[in-house]
Amino acid sequence: MTDNLRSKASERYAQARTKAGQALSEGRARAGQALTEGRARAGQALDVSRERARETAAATRARAVQARDKAAQGLKGNPLAAVAGGLAVGAIIAALLPRTAREKKLVGPVSRSVKNTARTAAKVAGTVAKAELVALGVSGDTARKQVRDLAGKIGKAASSAGEAAVKTVRKEK
Repeated sequence: MTDNLRSKASERYAQARTKAGQALSEGRARAGQALTEGRARAGQALDVSRERARETAAATRARAVQARDKAAQGLKGNPLAAVAGGLAVGAIIAALLPRTAREKKLVGPVSRSVKNTARTAAKVAGTVAKAELVALGVSGDTARKQVRDLAGKIGKAASSAGEAAVKTVRKEK
């Protein structure tokens, strides 16, 4: 009887071992197949990402070239506006930078004198300009409109020039 039990146990052990081996083989095959499919999908995703990156880079380059060309045309068409825009941008940057103690000490008295002289000159120029406009028959509203239009054009030119400069600097990096 014990021999019979041993025989049955041995037989069941062999069956279990065979089933476990088959399950292990099937698991390995499935894992290998999943790995292969995962690699294929990852490769496809990588290819798609690379293509999109190339397209985006090409579109960005094209826009930068267009901006550069537009800025160049603006500069050729109205170089004085570009110079005025550059001066305006420089003045804004200078106004935003804090003054140093040394600058206050060295330039302070001269700065006050220049400001006072400029204020007086501006008042005289304003008075003369008003007199000239009245003599020419130009109203204050017409003059203001023309000045606003000119200021708008100068601002637009300065903006375009600044954008082109920034894009050029970024492109060169």
